[in-house]
Amino acid sequence: MIRSIPVLVSAILLSRPTMPKPEAARYATVLNQVALEHDFDPLTAVAIIHFETHWQPSLVSPDGEDYGLGQVRGRYLSACRSDDDPVGAPSAACQAAKSNLLDGAFNIRRMATIITANREMCRERTGTAWAPQWLAGYQGYNSPSSDRWCSPGDKTWRVLEYRKELMSTLLPKAAPHAKARVADRSAPGKAPASVPNMKLNESATAPAATPKTPAVAAPAAPPPRPTDRRPPAR
Repeated sequence: MIRSIPVLVSAILLSRPTMPKPEAARYATVLNQVALEHDFDPLTAVAIIHFETHWQPSLVSPDGEDYGLGQVRGRYLSACRSDDDPVGAPSAACQAAKSNLLDGAFNIRRMATIITANREMCRERTGTAWAPQWLAGYQGYNSPSSDRWCSPGDKTWRVLEYRKELMSTLLPKAAPHAKARVADRSAPGKAPASVPNMKLNESATAPAATPKTPAVAAPAAPPPRPTDRRPPAR
């Protein structure tokens, strides 16, 4: 799925109003590229980054573990895995790899691969890969020691609720007369033909009941400590 560049730019600027528009447009272009390749709604990624860093590409977590827009965990990069202390004493290769995560476009591309990896893991572990499930994996809710996989938490629902808010704010609703034309084409005496649902699984809910959370606005204070970015355990 892709969204129009103006919609994505507006969504990004709602999270960080001071971002220069050319920078936002560059991120929007990359979002559409990776969303199409990895099959997710780019507005979901906008919402993830909103809660992780409020679109601050140079942000590093206080413990030195997580880097950039999507707070990708540095120690799990291939250049860092063999280091004895990838946080306190990273090798030159590890440090260079972590520095790359501070480039916003690079970080977004890395996020997309993590989303795909978690989707595949959820499908293997649970048989389904709903958006709340793979998002829970991205947010670090998986626990191999407790055999807990792809189980959404409060942060998961906050992200998805914010995505809904973005859609309500930025995407035009269908005009009433357009719906009437659909009804007019139905056969006499029959219910109107249903309109196919074109939304990806980001709009679907998991089989369990979805808790309701209030609409989330961008807080003025700096974001809380970012969450874990562990790769899916196999």
